[in-house]
Amino acid sequence: MKKLNWIEITSLYIGIIMGAGFASGRECWQFFGVFGTKGYAGAAASTVCFVLLACMLTYIARSKGTADLGRLICPVESRPAYELIGWVLAAIYYSMIIAMTAAGGSLLNQQFGINKVVGGVIVAILCIITVLGDFERVSRVFRLMVPVLFVVGIITILLTINAGFTQSGATSGYTPGRMSPNWPVSALVFMAYNTLGMIAMSGNCAINARNARNAYTGAVFGTLCLGALTMLLLRALLSDMAFSSELDLPMLGFAERLSPVLSIIYAVILYGAVYSTGASTYYGFSTKLKDGPYKKWIIVGGAVAGFLLGLTGFKKLVEFLYPAQGYIGIVFILLIIINFCREIKKPSAENTEK
Repeated sequence: MKKLNWIEITSLYIGIIMGAGFASGRECWQFFGVFGTKGYAGAAASTVCFVLLACMLTYIARSKGTADLGRLICPVESRPAYELIGWVLAAIYYSMIIAMTAAGGSLLNQQFGINKVVGGVIVAILCIITVLGDFERVSRVFRLMVPVLFVVGIITILLTINAGFTQSGATSGYTPGRMSPNWPVSALVFMAYNTLGMIAMSGNCAINARNARNAYTGAVFGTLCLGALTMLLLRALLSDMAFSSELDLPMLGFAERLSPVLSIIYAVILYGAVYSTGASTYYGFSTKLKDGPYKKWIIVGGAVAGFLLGLTGFKKLVEFLYPAQGYIGIVFILLIIINFCREIKKPSAENTEK
């Protein structure tokens, strides 16, 4: 495949995280909005950590010359350890197809009253088609979709902020999730589980970048853009806290309050965000499958099973599945930091690159 420049890498970083939970506002509300203005501190802290971890992952991938999940995380040379870490991460990536099909079902149901099964099936089919095309097809989809997702998302958020909505209920006292009881813990969990979703794409971007400058610039700009967008999104959600708390997809609700036409546009864009995150994380899962005649059938069967599990409901998945992933992610982040420290101390292709 052709080498990626920093703009393309930036779009890939945005696309991997700007998925259902993020663009819908549900995720931002769950981890930051429930704490009111204290949520800004959590969002800022998580952004700094995102930037640092993206650079660490880029360095490790370029230094080792691999995007293998186990080798990106594990600080010791151990094939069994690589395999164990790789499969744990692949299982987490797989769980995202459950969340994304649930989100697709909730979206079409909330906006158009369509049965949740339909929306989930469409997301599953799109993810299957994209993942069967391997990384080149995933990256091509992101290059085309992410700029549109980002622009429409920003416009809707800014319009919501400037609309001057009045609070329709309480402005404090909202109950945080059981697994993220305060803003520091919530920020750590948010950063950790999003990092899990970022590892596979970070490694592939690093080794497929035109050069080191493009790799690092794309990683930094991508994570900074996500941080800025999180701050703006939080500001929009806090404009009517009771309204944000009530809906599965609060930003879609705000778009509908602004304009029926905008709500349809945002629904389409949000559906694209659901698809982009579902495809990218499911691709991360597929990288651990052995090539052969049965691989494509495992991909198809896995997506179908994920869709069936996703019928549990998106709101519940955000509250319990995401934090659980975050706690696993904290362990992996510690391993990544150790891996980076060990790797930076020895000669590597990255150190000698001109």
